[in-house]
Amino acid sequence: MADQPSVGDHMINPPDESSQALRDSVTAHRVYFEVLPEEWGGREARLKVGFELRLWGAHASGAAALPGCDKCRVIYSDLQRIAEWILPKEERPSRYEIETFDGALYASPTLKDTDQVGLVLKILHRDRGDRPVDDCEERCLRDMRQRLRELGVREGSWHAANPGGP
Repeated sequence: MADQPSVGDHMINPPDESSQALRDSVTAHRVYFEVLPEEWGGREARLKVGFELRLWGAHASGAAALPGCDKCRVIYSDLQRIAEWILPKEERPSRYEIETFDGALYASPTLKDTDQVGLVLKILHRDRGDRPVDDCEERCLRDMRQRLRELGVREGSWHAANPGGP
């Protein structure tokens, strides 16, 4: 496995996990995602150089969660499995960075009395970080969005009814 590409300590191409197990995690943690631009530069001149895809998973409503608790780690681990599952399997001119677990809790904007755990996956140029987004980064994001839809993950917020899901 030494020649397997990686992101941090994580394999980019893990064995293909059961999509049903991942769908179960999506439902259990009420997973949704959002996409933000990854920008480079100063205040006056900002250049969009990639994307930041954020996966969010929630604790049970009203749970007495503590930042970095065991349940947070379980949620983050499941988000990481989802992130690794959506990564393109073939090598492309883009690279992907899954940021390490920060142990923080975030208030859910849509789920009352619920704390969330977040995972950040960056889609960037493989060779230089100061180039504008190109077709490859756009394609990677489009492919990842499609894979997330296959798992029933919605963009923007959690929805219990998943009419666009599998």
